[in-house]
Amino acid sequence: MTNKQRMIGMTQSFWQRLFKKQPTQQAVLILGSGRSGTSVMTRSLNLMGISLGTDHLLAPSKKINPKGYFENKDVIKIHKALGSKIRYRPAAEGYYDHSQIKADRVALTNYLKTFFANQSYLAIKDPRMNDYIQLWQHVLSDINVAPAEVILIRNPLDVVASNSRAWHRDTTLAMRQWQVRTLLSLRDTLPQSRILITYEELFDQPLATLKRIATKFNLPWPADEAALQAKLDDFIDPNLQTSDSGESLSAFETRTDVAPDIKALYILARQAAADPEFFASTDFQQRIAELTDRYLEAHGALYRDFNPKINGQTVIVYGDDRAALTAVNQQLASLGLTVNPKPAAYKAAGQTLQADLDAGQIDRATYPKDQRVVAEKEVLNNYLRRNAKREARWSVGVLENAPMVEMLTTVVREVGAATRSVVVYDDWQANPDASDRLVALKATVRTLHALAGQPYQLLTTAAVATTAGQAQLTAFVNAKRPVRAVQTTTQPNEALRLHAPLSENEVVATLSELCQRASADPQQQAVLDQFINLNYAAMMAMKGDQYANSLRN
Repeated sequence: MTNKQRMIGMTQSFWQRLFKKQPTQQAVLILGSGRSGTSVMTRSLNLMGISLGTDHLLAPSKKINPKGYFENKDVIKIHKALGSKIRYRPAAEGYYDHSQIKADRVALTNYLKTFFANQSYLAIKDPRMNDYIQLWQHVLSDINVAPAEVILIRNPLDVVASNSRAWHRDTTLAMRQWQVRTLLSLRDTLPQSRILITYEELFDQPLATLKRIATKFNLPWPADEAALQAKLDDFIDPNLQTSDSGESLSAFETRTDVAPDIKALYILARQAAADPEFFASTDFQQRIAELTDRYLEAHGALYRDFNPKINGQTVIVYGDDRAALTAVNQQLASLGLTVNPKPAAYKAAGQTLQADLDAGQIDRATYPKDQRVVAEKEVLNNYLRRNAKREARWSVGVLENAPMVEMLTTVVREVGAATRSVVVYDDWQANPDASDRLVALKATVRTLHALAGQPYQLLTTAAVATTAGQAQLTAFVNAKRPVRAVQTTTQPNEALRLHAPLSENEVVATLSELCQRASADPQQQAVLDQFINLNYAAMMAMKGDQYANSLRN
């Protein structure tokens, strides 16, 4: 199901199904990207008389948020537990019912049931909540409490500037986080139970903005407005708005230095904030769905950890000769690496990916970004990350890896593991079976294409059992930092481009020679990488000389 289809289906009937009878208690969920005024909104609602659920709040930060975050540490703990299993945002479809988060859903349910046993209103703010809006909705429905979803929107350039000032965060990743959490807050909230507030409204007219929220959700409003205004004046300090550019929407619209999808999202959100009828419309939901699909096609789901630090050495072995791969595993074990068995979930993920690839359900070139397989990607991520953190030196093992080499290499880059790969390949020139030879060659080409830029050691199946081959493997695994040629130019070396139509014999001879050179001298891997990159599509589409001859005859 596409986001467009999903959002069109979010209608009044969905609201009625989710909440069987009209709730009398409400949980006010403060949503939107961090650094958008969410802390100020939370405290302002609290000054209005709404509980934050506990006195156990996240401590203020003198440099980053001196007035306080007003985040409930009991809820943060639950969100962090969820985040240790759900590594991507958006999460997989139906994640809130997955068995892996059952304990966390129970913990959230119990917390809310305990609170609402004696209270009618709760305000909760934690930036992670944007990732779990649907979970909150289902849990609140279970206990018959209504969500009141308050979404904050701020100029993304100001959000990125604030992130950079506060945490020195990479600006590209900070912008992606703004984009994803803004999309989720607008995609997953329910049209009947939400309101969209701009950063400017909150800071320029805090009392009027709060009254509009209270009216929208029928929240308790203090009899003494002057007293509330005095509290707000004392709390909101304009001097702390150090990243506020004050840029008008019209000035933002004329910018040429903002990506079109970022620009479109912010302008659309501002239009919706100014027009509640449009904000509640299916037209708005459809446009958010389209922007979400466009984001996912370009970038895929956003990995949770911005700055992963994993020091353990991970070795991944690729190939399809069972005897040779078993020998490699045995040698890795003798070198002191833990060869961890892959759990059933890992194997099932590989089988699902392989089946989808074989059936053409997902595109081999882009499937690591495909939201339809994010659940399988998450299984691989959790397996790789947890073992890499736990083991100083370990090996993933073999056999089930090759079908999902693009996914494995993508996850390796995301988790930041210190990974080196061993590629065991056939001596294609010695293989008399033309069909077998072509299948094996394409498997190696695909693996090398996915590994481009990462350290790898090439070994023929025959070399695995030789003293020289074993010495190569030992040196590669034990090297403190594998030698790797540096690509000094982005200009392709056209001398490496094969001429069309491809001759299978020429491809076999050329690739065999380049692999042999790269196996003996890691400095030659850059040449091999460029050859693979230049000719990848043509080699993967190659039918072979036997097929070409049949056409000629």
